[in-house]
Amino acid sequence: MDDWVSDYARYLIFSGKKVYSSVEETVKKLRLFRRFQRKFDIPYHEVNDDFLLAWQGEMVALSNSTAKRQNECVSAVHDFFKWAQSQGRLVNHVQVAHKQDYPDLRPDYVFPISSEEAVVTGRFGQTHSKWVSTLTGGSQESTYGKRNTPTSKQTLRLGEVVEAHTRNAVRNKLMMDWALFTGARVSEILQINEHHLPPFDDIQAFFDEQGKPKLFEVWIERKNRGKACLRVPGDLALRTAEYIAEDSERLQIIENQLGGLRRNDSFVFLSERGGVLTADSVTRIFGNFFRLAGIKKANIHRLRAKYITEVIEFQLDRLAASGGTIDPTSNWTETILITATQLMGHSHPISLMPYLNEVLQRRTTSDGRVEARPIETQERSLNDLLHRLESSLKSHSDLAHAMKLMNLGRFIEARDIIGDIFDQLSELANV
Repeated sequence: MDDWVSDYARYLIFSGKKVYSSVEETVKKLRLFRRFQRKFDIPYHEVNDDFLLAWQGEMVALSNSTAKRQNECVSAVHDFFKWAQSQGRLVNHVQVAHKQDYPDLRPDYVFPISSEEAVVTGRFGQTHSKWVSTLTGGSQESTYGKRNTPTSKQTLRLGEVVEAHTRNAVRNKLMMDWALFTGARVSEILQINEHHLPPFDDIQAFFDEQGKPKLFEVWIERKNRGKACLRVPGDLALRTAEYIAEDSERLQIIENQLGGLRRNDSFVFLSERGGVLTADSVTRIFGNFFRLAGIKKANIHRLRAKYITEVIEFQLDRLAASGGTIDPTSNWTETILITATQLMGHSHPISLMPYLNEVLQRRTTSDGRVEARPIETQERSLNDLLHRLESSLKSHSDLAHAMKLMNLGRFIEARDIIGDIFDQLSELANV
């Protein structure tokens, strides 16, 4: 017996005065959701928009329902959670009023399940205001899959546009690469502090004993979800440390606005006024870059999707190489999602389900096999990463040479070069 659904059905019949056939149809929709919820062992208080998107994505992938039916299912679940909140079973979980009507809520509070106010027309033409799910386009059309994830070619073009911009080009390119290579949200990128990384003059801190770049872990706060870990590639960490120590525009901002004071807890990405950039400002800045690059239906937030998609694509490449098929009874989806989750530092694999479903729609053959990406596409993905890594060190020819040696497996030679650089820095520091 499902207590919550049973109580909700009784409420609809006795308090809502709904006819039995209508309640039966609602329970059928909730049964589909509850089956998906139990599959991933997600309790009610952890259900959020990402989870609903994942469920919506599964319905799309299974192709056993129309878009209208999918929207009706999401709307039914949204109404169910509003009822649960009204009964005190959940607190501030679904938005059912304007933000100003929540006096005890922080201004930046994000409801796990979002809503928007819409005017709904009833069966007999009467209209009324109702808070509906944002995932169904105001109960009219789903927005799932309509955002554009930039291709590798588009991303390279975007990078060229960002670097060509004369003002704060280094800062903006770094923010772009944090989104690309860590999968971080804009709000998370803006939390990066100087103390998260070693200082630039401690070059050896960025490499391990074998001369390979270290992978750094940076802990940030995710709204309403506690702490989370970003895994930062060594070259990105090194470029960020160089930006902190040597970028003339950033140093000028500190000189002008902060009185020249350097603090270990300073935010990395500063506005012209010396404070940390806001997410709205970053979105606006990159909106212009995307427009100049000719990339439609996308913004900096989609760069995170680019990273997530690439991680999943690589996992599917392995499945395709082994000749694996998409067997609903196997645990291959969980394996891919768990691996991607570990690489990205996500809290739960289900948050990546929409991206997996989106990729599968492109790469699943009629006989249930995963279609292999062309070899040149796989190689291009790897070469893009190496190209960015080498170009990021273009102002440090010795470090770039050391990086090439490491790519060839010549770690001892690379270590000697890095050691020489460290000795030179030590001598300069003692002058």
